[in-house]
Amino acid sequence: MNRRDRRRLESLGESPETTNSSKAVNAAKARVRAAETRLDDNDMVGAVEALKEAQRLDPENSRAWFISAMIAFNAGRIIEAGDAILKASLYDDKDPTIHANCAAIMNLCDRPMEAEASARHAISIASDMPEAYCNLGVALEAQGKLPDAREALTKAVDLRPGYADALISLGNLWFRAGDHVSAAESFASAVSSHPENAMARTNLAVALRHLGELVSAEQQCLEAIALDQSYAEAHNALGNVRLQLGDIPGAIKTFEAAVQRRDAYPEARANLAGARFKAGDYKGAEEGYLDVLERHPTFAEASAGLGVVLLSQGRIEDATRRFRRAVEIRSSMGEAWMNIVDAQGADVNDEDLNIIRERSIDARLPEEDRIAFLFALGAAEDKRRNYAEAASAYNDGNVRRRRLSETGDTAFDGDLFDAEINSVISILDSTTLKQLEGQGDAEAEMIFICGMPRSGTTLVEQMIARHPSVNGAGEVDILSGLPDNYPDDVPSLTGDQIRVLSDTYLARLTMMPRDGQMVTDKTPQNVFFLGLIQILFPKAKIIHCHRDRRDTALSCYFQNFRASGLDWASSIEDINRYTDAEERIMEHWRGTLSIDIHEVAYEDVVKDLEGEGRKLIEYLGLDWNDAVAKPHEATATVLTSSNWQVRKPLYSTSVGRWNHYEGKFDDL
Repeated sequence: MNRRDRRRLESLGESPETTNSSKAVNAAKARVRAAETRLDDNDMVGAVEALKEAQRLDPENSRAWFISAMIAFNAGRIIEAGDAILKASLYDDKDPTIHANCAAIMNLCDRPMEAEASARHAISIASDMPEAYCNLGVALEAQGKLPDAREALTKAVDLRPGYADALISLGNLWFRAGDHVSAAESFASAVSSHPENAMARTNLAVALRHLGELVSAEQQCLEAIALDQSYAEAHNALGNVRLQLGDIPGAIKTFEAAVQRRDAYPEARANLAGARFKAGDYKGAEEGYLDVLERHPTFAEASAGLGVVLLSQGRIEDATRRFRRAVEIRSSMGEAWMNIVDAQGADVNDEDLNIIRERSIDARLPEEDRIAFLFALGAAEDKRRNYAEAASAYNDGNVRRRRLSETGDTAFDGDLFDAEINSVISILDSTTLKQLEGQGDAEAEMIFICGMPRSGTTLVEQMIARHPSVNGAGEVDILSGLPDNYPDDVPSLTGDQIRVLSDTYLARLTMMPRDGQMVTDKTPQNVFFLGLIQILFPKAKIIHCHRDRRDTALSCYFQNFRASGLDWASSIEDINRYTDAEERIMEHWRGTLSIDIHEVAYEDVVKDLEGEGRKLIEYLGLDWNDAVAKPHEATATVLTSSNWQVRKPLYSTSVGRWNHYEGKFDDL
């Protein structure tokens, strides 16, 4: 540049440096256009090179950074995408698309406050942008601002009806709040608008499973897998459905499929370990959880799951360490805190108690965790003999549990339940049972232990499972799915159909430990299937456990039952109604079955364990073994909520426990 040119530029208010800068800016814009062209031609390498040159020429070219962010995002390099999109948003204050996408990526980077700021800025520029509201809702939910999150997501759907991402996020929010019905409705809307969306179908399946609609849940999973065979989440969801259906081998196979499709999937690996535990593969379960923790040391659910496996084997100290590790990772894990309280016995320390109290009133927690903390608080106060405080915590926990069941449309309907019991009594009478006699499996030697939950069924199973000729399978819950229409279809069953049902039951037991001659099934709900049991397994032994109904009611009320079918346990009134029905149908079976029913009173076992144990073993036709009188020394795995108690020598303090709470609960 000569002197004349320099003077001309100075007269125009420009310096040579400015001119060079302008040329660089223009050159950068040209390189961005070239990058866009190469992307259109699927020349990714060329596009990236052009963008790098554009960023060298003009580091403040927001378009170059934005496109780089999208390329990194699509390649799964989320952190790199986050760095690039932040620069794009820094250099362009007016493009809502950049800021909305910045919010989305910040959410994926687990930076919800930055996501919120970006989304709000996008909305300030374009107030009718549904993507910005959707990303804002996700960011707010991550911060525990649930009402505001719901408002933002609803706004996104209002602006764009059928907006799948917003509907899915809204469904996730409802699910977290414990409203499974509203969650299912949101997911169903997403599926209706976008039937090809595998995520929407998978999430709908999860919500339906929690509503007990297992057949529909399974169908949605299969539809999702048909849409995308590689979608690991759909396989994982299907595994959980099959696990709840009692198909443990099928669940294991499906969880394995999920892991095959995504190796770094801690949830699926932990679920696989849990399924192996239910299958009786205790070594495989322990190894599975340890593998998860080796890969993902901060995955709290795996540490808690391992604790359950260790606990079930009587390794209480090891289990407690794992539970403590789980809450170190995630202090809001209410279920793990419940196990810690149980392990400590009466020695719940002040530090733990204060943590539990604070968490029990933390409105930011998901409702399920908060409920768990309330039950943990109740247990801790009970162990300290602070019965009024314990009653208050248990009441609050059960009110919240009942509210969830009512919201989720799974609340106990006493009238409907009574009608179902009446139907069983009417249909499965002595005539029907006589008509179908002799068509079942005459060889299988099953022991069915039934009775109200918390009536001593676990204790009885552990007693007889100590005998070398008996193996305890725990609560397998298989019969509730056999046959499809119970009890209406039972009288019309053919001999072939009966054998299919018995074979199906035994096939699902194949994963259970069966080294002995006899296998126990202690699912409490089996009390409603005793007629069917006689049809399927005429050589079955039936043991019915009972306990003072006030102690039973109290013990059920103190349990944080989350499984479907146990919603009656969150109300003393409903517990009493359920107990009435159980007593009524047992009276029917006593007068109808040809199989002799052995009755066991919990109070008698506590008073004379060996004497009651000898009666049990005699009823089973076995020779006495001294180990039966020492259930607390058992090494076998216990698969129920009573696993702590049966590891301890019997004590009598649980007899008449209701006296501590007389007048503190209505209807007790």
